[in-house]
Amino acid sequence: MWNQIKGEPVLFQGVIQAALAFVVAFGGKISPLEIGSILALTAAILSWITRSQVTPLANPKTSEGTPLVVEGRRAA
Repeated sequence: MWNQIKGEPVLFQGVIQAALAFVVAFGGKISPLEIGSILALTAAILSWITRSQVTPLANPKTSEGTPLVVEGRRAA
């Protein structure tokens, strides 16, 4: 399951948050503080996973570390 979460972290964040809203809407006994804490924690963890899987545009490289932009040819 961890590989699925790493492959689609934003999808899992949406599912967790939607499931939480569903539980609360149908009588789940969760306090507003607990809801906020769960939402914040899932957003923080899954955002961190998402960020680790994207390449910053300022200095893109291949998985081997080769620059994808030749010096002197960067867009303005």
